[in-house]
Amino acid sequence: MQRGADVMQRRWQRACHECDLLITDALAPPGQKLVCPRCNAVLHRNPKNSIRYTAALSLTGLLLFIPAATLPLMHFSIFAFSGESTLLNGVAALFNAGYVWLSALVLFCSVLAPLVKFLLLAFICWGSAWAFLDGPVAVAVRWYRHLKEWGMLDVYMLGVLVALIKMRDLGKMEVDVGLYCFVAMMLVANLTTLSFDPHVVWARMERRRRRARAAVAGGTQ
Repeated sequence: MQRGADVMQRRWQRACHECDLLITDALAPPGQKLVCPRCNAVLHRNPKNSIRYTAALSLTGLLLFIPAATLPLMHFSIFAFSGESTLLNGVAALFNAGYVWLSALVLFCSVLAPLVKFLLLAFICWGSAWAFLDGPVAVAVRWYRHLKEWGMLDVYMLGVLVALIKMRDLGKMEVDVGLYCFVAMMLVANLTTLSFDPHVVWARMERRRRRARAAVAGGTQ
């Protein structure tokens, strides 16, 4: 019995990424941060109302995704040729030019990964309130951690800025409404990364399980 208690005690220790100090209280209180007592490195930030903010931001990102993906980003006119550039026809242009793998990578990193990230975050935030969704929520958190680094909206935005600077001397380039929606979606995606804390989700699920066990124990007495 003592051995099992020791294992549980070690399981919740956190090693400092700077000095390797083992800390038992590995989670910061809501709205605060956990600092290593030896080297003062920040080990964990616990944003206040993390789930609420993340839920609101993920829904905002989903709403912005529709105009960002469908509306024109730029309108250009070079010599006698003019046209509009959208998020999806840029992928189609790469595919038609024979860059199959590059078009697939751009489609995944700039369209699919951000969309799936917003969907996963919305599902995690809303689904963690229901006991029968504990299993799917746990899977969604793991998938989010895998996809978190693949949503490269800022890299796509950098490519758009390079195109604007390089091609403005060759013709007329006008920024369209889709680009503003894309910039807003990129900012929202970065804010969701800052506001979301998976430890808050696990703690929320654990508190709900404790209340359920307490209710069952109280009903049996």
